[in-house]
Amino acid sequence: MRALFIAATVALAAAPAYAQSSGVYANVAGGFAVADATSGDLLGEVGVRIAPHLSLFGDIGQFHNLQPSLVQSSVDGTDATLAAGGLGVTGVARVPAWYSMGGVRWTMPLNARLSPYVLGGIGFARLTPSAKFTYASGTLVGAAAPPVTGDDVTSQIVSLGDFSAPPASNAFMFSLGGGVEAPIAPHLVADVGYRVSRISAETPVNAQSVTFGVGYRF
Repeated sequence: MRALFIAATVALAAAPAYAQSSGVYANVAGGFAVADATSGDLLGEVGVRIAPHLSLFGDIGQFHNLQPSLVQSSVDGTDATLAAGGLGVTGVARVPAWYSMGGVRWTMPLNARLSPYVLGGIGFARLTPSAKFTYASGTLVGAAAPPVTGDDVTSQIVSLGDFSAPPASNAFMFSLGGGVEAPIAPHLVADVGYRVSRISAETPVNAQSVTFGVGYRF
């Protein structure tokens, strides 16, 4: 992960110096996070400069599957119970998490082509556990038509009372990180970032994220 970040930084250093300085910016970025499992990470950010090289920012983002182990044991238990009754299904747990936070970002211009930055923020994440069950074999009670292998039978499993996902929950989170941006066109910059986030869920989880994005400087 660190090698990838360094390689992207070097590539950005060669970008042309087109962006213009501004007190307001907006970024969108996507990448991956390594936590309980490898997950996609998408975020949008807006910020406003409050002092030379110092900005306040706000983020909204989503980890696609932050903590599947929180639910997977229950899913596996449901698979085993149904199999004992003659119904074969395969269940997969997911725990996406939307998050929002605010913080500060300090940018240090080394030259006209490259601007590294560091940031820190606090906020909240909303974890929404879920599961998907696909049909493998056997008889599904109450089915209007016999399912075929691979069909999504989650709604039937839930309606029969065989599985109930844990309720959604909110958790405090904070992030520390940094990155580098470089101009690619008037008002536009390319951005590569790295963050470490701590989500204080019932079972706390740490997520390391690498994101690649573009930003607009107003």
